[in-house]
Parts: sequence; C-alpha cells; structure tokens
Amino acid sequence: MIILSLVIFCVLIFAGTPIPFGFLGAVVFLVIVKDYDPSFLLPAGFSKFSSVTLLTLPFFIAVGYLVTAGSIATRLIQVANAVFGPIRGGLGVVAIVVSCVFGAISGAAASSVVAIGTTMIPQMEKQGYPRGYSAALISSAAVLATMIPPSLAMIMFAFVTGQSVAAAFLATVGPALLLATMFSILNLIMVRKIPTIEKPVRLSFGKTIRNIGNESRSALGAIMLPIVILGGIYGGIMTPTEAAAVAVFYVICLSYFVYRDMSLNEILRSLRTSVSSTGTMIVMTFFAALLGRLYVMEQVPQQVSDSLLSLSSEKIVVLLLINLLLIFTGMIMDELSGILLVTPLLYPVVLELGIHPIHFAAIIGTNLGMGMMTPPMAGIMYIGARVGKVTIDQMFKTSMVLIFFASIPVILVTTFWPPLSLYLPRLLGVL
Repeated sequence: MIILSLVIFCVLIFAGTPIPFGFLGAVVFLVIVKDYDPSFLLPAGFSKFSSVTLLTLPFFIAVGYLVTAGSIATRLIQVANAVFGPIRGGLGVVAIVVSCVFGAISGAAASSVVAIGTTMIPQMEKQGYPRGYSAALISSAAVLATMIPPSLAMIMFAFVTGQSVAAAFLATVGPALLLATMFSILNLIMVRKIPTIEKPVRLSFGKTIRNIGNESRSALGAIMLPIVILGGIYGGIMTPTEAAAVAVFYVICLSYFVYRDMSLNEILRSLRTSVSSTGTMIVMTFFAALLGRLYVMEQVPQQVSDSLLSLSSEKIVVLLLINLLLIFTGMIMDELSGILLVTPLLYPVVLELGIHPIHFAAIIGTNLGMGMMTPPMAGIMYIGARVGKVTIDQMFKTSMVLIFFASIPVILVTTFWPPLSLYLPRLLGVL
C-alpha cells in the first residue's frame, strides 16, 4: 500500500497535477485503504505550523520577487561585468558569479533564472554567445541560488529535521563555491570552441579599477543586502526569521526611495505574487506533513533504512544509492517538495550510517540541485528555455557538459569529504 501511494503521487505529478495535490492524493489513498481517522490525522499537519523556522520562508520568497522586479539584479551584473568582462568568456563567469550573489538575496533558483537571464542573455547574444549556450549556463548556475545562504531549501531542511537554520545555511556554502569554480573553468574552456564570441576590448588597469569603483558605488545598496542578512544572522544580531523580515523592509526602501525603480503598485504586485506562492507552499507543507505522519505510523522510515542497509553493509554503496534517489527526486519536483518527501524517509538511514545531519543537508542540497537540471523533467531548464526563447535541444549539450564535469564531481566530493560542508558551521560555532 505504501508503494502504491508513492506510485499514485508520481503518476499525479507526471500528469501535471500541482505538487500539493500530489501529496494529497497519496494521503487520501492511505486514509481510505488503511482506514485512518482524518480527525486524528489533521492536528499533526496543523501542529507543524507552530514552527518559527517556517515563518522565514514567506519573507525570503517576498525578497526574491521584489528583487526580481527591480534593478538590483541588473546592478549586480554591472559590477561583475566590470570585474570579469575584459576576459574572453567573461560574461559567462559574470552570470555564474551573479547567481551566487543573487542566491545570497533570494535563495530561489527560479527567481535567479528570470532575474539574471532576462538581462544577461541579450547581452551575451550581442557578444556572439549562442542563445542556447547562454540559457543553459544561466539555468545551471541558478542551482547555486539554492545552495548559497539564505537558501529556501535549507530552511525547509531545518524545518523538517529540527536542525539549526544557521548551520544548514552554511552546510552548502563550500559545495556551492566549488561548483561555481567548476562552472567558471568549464565556461572558459567551452568558449574557446565558439568562434562567434567576440574578444572583449582590453582596458588599462587604471580604467578597469575606475569602472569597478563606479559600478560598485552604483550598486552599493544591492551589495550590502546579503551582508545585512548574513551578518545579522551570524553576528548574533538577528534570528533567520528576523533577518528575513528586515530584508523585505530593506529591499522595499532601497527600490522605492534610493534606486526609485519600483512604484508602490509594482511593490504591492510583487508582494501579492509572493503571498500566492507562499500559500501554495503552505498547502504543500500541510499535505506533506500529513503524508509524513502516515509514513511514520506505518514505520516507513525504518523500513527504508532496513532495506537500504540490507542491500549492502558498505557505507559507500549506501551513500551512492541515496544520491541516486535524491537525483531522481530532483528530476521530478522542485527542491522544497523533494526535501519534504525524501528527508523524513532517508534521515534514519544517514543517522544509522553515522553521517552528521548537517553533512546530510549538503548532500541533499547538491543532489536536488543537479536533479533540477537533469532530463527528462529538468524543471529549471524549462524555465531557462522560456526565458532564453530557445528549445531544450539547443541547451542540451552545454547542460550535459556542466552536469558530468562539474555537478557530479561536486556531489561526490560533498558526499565523501565531510569537511567541505562541516568546516564553516564549526568555524562559526553554529554546530
């Protein structure tokens, strides 16, 4: 019956049913066939919303929509372009670097693709980059937004497992920086084989420094935003929830009073859209909590743990199987849904293997991130294709190069070298 509930969930998702109702379908099936009393089950779902951690999500979702609607992303791109633009292939590096910085503001991959892609792809096309290449690079780099704190995915992980949000945030920083470096190196190698890309005009050192200074002054408010968020959290000044609320206020003031690139109507429109997205997320979390409660009552996590450990006593083999399951999960749903579904099932397994929960957070983050850009579903690639006005076929080759020579190696390093994810949390004393 448990397997059938998962089959129903997957069928509903592949049929195009919204993910919250995919969870609901599995819940209704189990309630009927197992004869559970819904009045006993519903309080388990409502009790999950007493978490202060969950309150962090709507604020950061609002920040993502506000930043996407304003000029903050454009200003960050101009700063990065002043630094890396003079290099052949530098615009590709700009897209990757800005994805990291944008992740420190919004924490959402989809917002990153829209905000960066709409500005960067036309600029890259003018310099001879094929649109398919640009869309693939920006879509792949958008995964960094889910790994750089404040990451919505890590907030959800902390909510599900009861771990520290601050520690979960830092868990994926090392893997994200390694992945960004790998993407940048591969980009510089691949552009050599694209003859249409123009060689940038070489500027004197003095003029380059002046350009960086001018663009940095123009974008100072945008640059300060991640410093305010992360500095407040790790400086002990604010909790993650308070930092998220401050970030919303900061972005509104910056966009309306300083940059003056958003009207009150545009701000209200962005907030209304964020409320709609938050509502969807809350419904999904509620139904996922019900499904998780049913699985616990049916001892599914223990059964999954016993099944995986019975396949092999080797820790390496079990970890590889976990990675494969996480990649598949990322292929069929977004990272938040994936965390809600698989974390309760796999958590007992990793504890049995002696893996630190915060190390597991990094493993989940890297795997689900790659899953979003892996065919056949490749949710983030479809968004990139729409933004870049290209087909998936035009993006496929570049995406596969980035997956096989960057994403997979980073997943393996993250999985089998714990210091990559645990060093920063321990250094800053949040672990």
